[in-house]
Amino acid sequence: MGRKNVVLAFINLLWFKSIMNERVLFVDDEESILKGIKLNLGRAFAVTVANGPYEAIEVINEQGHFPVVVSDMRMPKMDGATLLRTIKENNPETICILLTGHADFEFGGAEAVQSGMLYKILNKPCPPDRLKATIHAALKASKDDEEDEEKAPDFVL
Repeated sequence: MGRKNVVLAFINLLWFKSIMNERVLFVDDEESILKGIKLNLGRAFAVTVANGPYEAIEVINEQGHFPVVVSDMRMPKMDGATLLRTIKENNPETICILLTGHADFEFGGAEAVQSGMLYKILNKPCPPDRLKATIHAALKASKDDEEDEEKAPDFVL
């Protein structure tokens, strides 16, 4: 393995270790789904779960900002799209991902993705590897955006 490959492998390792510490909030009204998420994604991220939208708002108020929030669409009293819109209004930098078991596009899903309110809409059941890859991609895109914002424009000396 050449020196360049070793350096690239080390950089990738550091990036993945930084992602592993990222806090991700998962919201669902089914306890079994939340247990499965903790089991399957708990080693990849710092997972926090909320049983329903009102508990999610409470968790955010108590624990502060989460870089990523993943929510189920169909929940009693408040749907996932409404929850994520509320979170995004108060925390614009939060990456929001919606999971749906139905063709829930009556809430304007395509427009929500295009406007940046939602990063992605995933169908349920969603394989854990796909969900993990989507969260990794979202965090990487977010970090790339932050780095681009920190760089001075070319015309600044």
